[in-house]
Amino acid sequence: MDFELLAYDSIDNAKVGMKSMVSDIHDGKPDAKPLTVDAGADETDAYADGDRPGVVLRVGTVVAFVFGESLPKDNDLQSFATFQVQRINTAATGKNPDA
Repeated sequence: MDFELLAYDSIDNAKVGMKSMVSDIHDGKPDAKPLTVDAGADETDAYADGDRPGVVLRVGTVVAFVFGESLPKDNDLQSFATFQVQRINTAATGKNPDA
């Protein structure tokens, strides 16, 4: 799995950033199929492009892009997305997500 995180100065800017990221991803993957991922994020866009699933998540002012290749289980993307949302929420409260 790969994780990319972008932090913005406001929720409005994060929404614009997510919209731009999702647009760029879908423009580059015309055959991508939508997926349902419920990880507790404020906004979510998930897809499968062959054996490369991915999900873009917005949690407050943070946009996370989680993607991988040939995940062993169908629910792995869901698990990684939920894990990422939990880490973002932990960090947002001032706690070390690795503690």
